[in-house]
Amino acid sequence: MNLMKMAAAAVMMTLGIASYAAPNESQRQESEDHLISLDLDARLDWQLLDKDSKFDRSQTGFIGKYIALKAHGELMDGLTYTWRQRFSRTPKDNTFWDQTDILDVNYKYDKFDFGAGKQIVLIGGYEYDRAPINLMCPNLFICNVACYQFGVSAGYQLTPNDNLAFQISQSIFATPADRNLYSYNLMWRGGHDLTERLRLETIWSVNEVEFLKGKYCNYVALGNKLLIDDKYEVIVDLMTRTYPDNRAFKNNTFMGEFVWNISPKWKLTAKASYDCNRGINKTDKTEVARGTQLVIAGAVGEWYPINNKRHLLKVHAAAFGSFGENHNAADLMQKNTIYASIGLTWHMNLLNFK
Repeated sequence: MNLMKMAAAAVMMTLGIASYAAPNESQRQESEDHLISLDLDARLDWQLLDKDSKFDRSQTGFIGKYIALKAHGELMDGLTYTWRQRFSRTPKDNTFWDQTDILDVNYKYDKFDFGAGKQIVLIGGYEYDRAPINLMCPNLFICNVACYQFGVSAGYQLTPNDNLAFQISQSIFATPADRNLYSYNLMWRGGHDLTERLRLETIWSVNEVEFLKGKYCNYVALGNKLLIDDKYEVIVDLMTRTYPDNRAFKNNTFMGEFVWNISPKWKLTAKASYDCNRGINKTDKTEVARGTQLVIAGAVGEWYPINNKRHLLKVHAAAFGSFGENHNAADLMQKNTIYASIGLTWHMNLLNFK
């Protein structure tokens, strides 16, 4: 923890307080000068779930996956805001804020930018970086992490292709009974052309996360994306979580994807993930249940009949299977599970005021 605190102090002395210049996918905005832009995102699926050769009737059929209102705009030069209210999210402690994913104010000055509010906790990895509406059978860590927390953050644009961000947020393990837990997050985003045909992009982070008062676990998350001819993507996310009294590399999440962008309207993705927790300390809080070793693998096809600046309509078909052991009975994917879905996603720009 001492090393992370020293790094935190150094960054805060350099940056001051509060957001970062390269936002999460779900926070990305149009660059137009809008006082307010209001959008509606929604997704409806028909899905099938088979657990160990037995249909789960409660999870098979038409399911409304996602509905949210988003507002963003610029109040003055450099001062922007973002708000996303997800009505498909179930409150955990009967508060309005549980359904508020993001409510953030950012100020950009030269190469710095600062922000505060309810933010996305800065953890590396490309699957974590995706908006919830775009997640297709994610790994177990993504399914269980409480990634939206109150915090302050600061960013600095090191080069046109590199951004460094630091954030102090409420811990992802905070509860209504104990909110006085914190997380210290340092993230680097980069993107560099290796050749005329190859480009490497990265989302890396180091995180010190308080899971009990005065007790911290360490995350190292390395998200890597290789773009080939602007048509193919190879994505590899590597994450390890180290707890006190547990040896390193016992609690991990790995994810790999191959994406074929066939055309602006068609995309195919093959994906596999592996979650494991072989830790021995029963007092540790963790997103992946102790004793779990689960592989999830499958493919997704996507068709975009409409995809322009203001509106998007997407049809997807996905099929995934899992094998191994999962000791969290609440997760969708368990031992010998088959999951399939066909769905419709739409994004509508409702209004813009200049």
